[in-house]
Amino acid sequence: MRQALYKLGIFVKRASIVAGGIAICLTGSLWFLGGRQSDERADCIVVFGAAVRKGRTPSDALQYRLDHALTLYRAKRAPTIVVTGGGEGGYAEAHVMADWLASRGVNRDAIIIDNDSETTRDSGQRVAALMKQRGMKSALVVSQWFHVARCRLVLEQAGVARTEAAPCGGNTLRREPFFVAREMLGLPAYALHLDKLR
Repeated sequence: MRQALYKLGIFVKRASIVAGGIAICLTGSLWFLGGRQSDERADCIVVFGAAVRKGRTPSDALQYRLDHALTLYRAKRAPTIVVTGGGEGGYAEAHVMADWLASRGVNRDAIIIDNDSETTRDSGQRVAALMKQRGMKSALVVSQWFHVARCRLVLEQAGVARTEAAPCGGNTLRREPFFVAREMLGLPAYALHLDKLR
């Protein structure tokens, strides 16, 4: 019995080391692919949606994304902003995002809206199609640092020739550890197209 418990302890310890190593590698991948701000210009800025609160007010996560997209646009890093995110009625993410940008001086003609996406995969495919229709081949990808890698991945899988990381700033989100853990699973799942098996 003692020998069995000893072996179990060794196994658990080794498994913990392996799991920790994998977690470090995945977190490093999220940072390497999405946490470092690119200095490149692009054909458009793509802003991935997040929750909208009552009164059509962007959540903190969405507010940070919009603030950064506006900064990039004003710096002339791209002439067009693509907003993507679903929802219904007055709380449709993309429409709220477009209105927010327009109220701060972005010309409506410079905003492209995708309001039919429910997932990051949907957004990547629909935005890529919108870009292709307009001859756009490159995008600055705006979201939180831990989400940018998966956003870039789906755009590239859908045919966008070049994506550049444009992680937004802002305070640490209340549920950020959960979101990071979710992306650690989501990135490899999307890379292998496992999300399509649902």
